[in-house]
Amino acid sequence: MKLMVWNDGKVVEANDFCLANPYVLQRIHTLDNRAYNLSRHLMLLRDSTIELFGFASLCGVADAERIITKLLELSHVSHKLSTPVAMRLDAQGHLSFEVESPILYEGYSLRAKRLTLATLTMPAPEYISQTSVSVAVDAMADSRVFRDGGDAALWVDVDGNVVSRPWLPIFGVYHGRIYTPTEYDTVEYVVVRDAIRRMGAKLVHHPLTVAALKRMDELFVADVMGITSVASIEEHRLLSVITQRIADSVRL
Repeated sequence: MKLMVWNDGKVVEANDFCLANPYVLQRIHTLDNRAYNLSRHLMLLRDSTIELFGFASLCGVADAERIITKLLELSHVSHKLSTPVAMRLDAQGHLSFEVESPILYEGYSLRAKRLTLATLTMPAPEYISQTSVSVAVDAMADSRVFRDGGDAALWVDVDGNVVSRPWLPIFGVYHGRIYTPTEYDTVEYVVVRDAIRRMGAKLVHHPLTVAALKRMDELFVADVMGITSVASIEEHRLLSVITQRIADSVRL
């Protein structure tokens, strides 16, 4: 499978594509050659690039849909697999769409692999969208906990409060209620919020400490492609019963 990139009107293979400038990123969930929540992704990209670069792309929903559909066709992506597409606008105004590797499931679901989290003191993200800087920081944070046997980093601030990132919001389940420290307009947050409402559960916005997480029954994070349940945080073991119900209630 040759994954393809649309870069300012030119289509190239992903292996031949390189970004040299700082950029803002939105990752888009696609299935059956259809891009989901595209208007919200474009809005978030526009708001972030105006804040960071002072300008925004003129690309609209119809143009983005056409580009993504064509790229998926050229990449010969199976209609039965969910496929992320990275939409980036860089500091020089170059817009690109990159087809990433398909995910081995259909739709938005709970991943089979569960995470072991290790705490790491990190600052809260400055921007609602991912950037070239935040992508690198996320990778470095996770690599630090890999060395100690963890799967991913649980971000906490200097006061011990949990940091929930816009592109990877964190949720805890305690006695049937779902808690999260921060509310966002991101697709990653909204699809989970709406699923929680759909199943009739209560979502509470409240600061969470690491000590509070160790009293939770369940803990999970969401990205644009699915939900990942946390198996343990340090020595505290967690379930995934309500998390599975939330994942089953998601509508893209």
